[in-house]
Amino acid sequence: MLRRLSVLLTAAAALATAAAVTAGGPAAAAPPTSGTPCAAASSVIRVDGFAFSPPSVPAGGSSAATLTATNCTVRSQTVNETWSGRFLSDTSTGYPTGCPVYDPLPRTVTFAPRAQVVTTTTYLTFAGCTADRLRVSVSVSQGGVVLASRTADLLIQRPATVG
Repeated sequence: MLRRLSVLLTAAAALATAAAVTAGGPAAAAPPTSGTPCAAASSVIRVDGFAFSPPSVPAGGSSAATLTATNCTVRSQTVNETWSGRFLSDTSTGYPTGCPVYDPLPRTVTFAPRAQVVTTTTYLTFAGCTADRLRVSVSVSQGGVVLASRTADLLIQRPATVG
């Protein structure tokens, strides 16, 4: 009788653990099996990096902004990424002369359990724009809650003026 009760309790504990993982309980917030562990036990998505390549271009050139992120859970996660860019200048306030305004770029991204996803967007600079950098921010949200955000600057090389 005690042996049967022990087997039943062991089976019940295994089912409770499986239910917590399926329901997104504490076990679902475990860090990925490879790479740097997720920052907090409650992390859903961890941003591993956000940068331009190349980090500097001549006016009129383009560069790719790349976001690398990891799903810290054992469940698939669908998130919204919102990318926004703005030209800036150290020598003026407001919008630099001749620069367009980039509309926010929303996209939906699905992560497999514990998977890393890389998302890339190429940005164009404009020869007639007087900005010295393009600042791009990306926000990762789920259900209206921001999980992470990052910002990167693309430096715009200007020809030296002889005066």
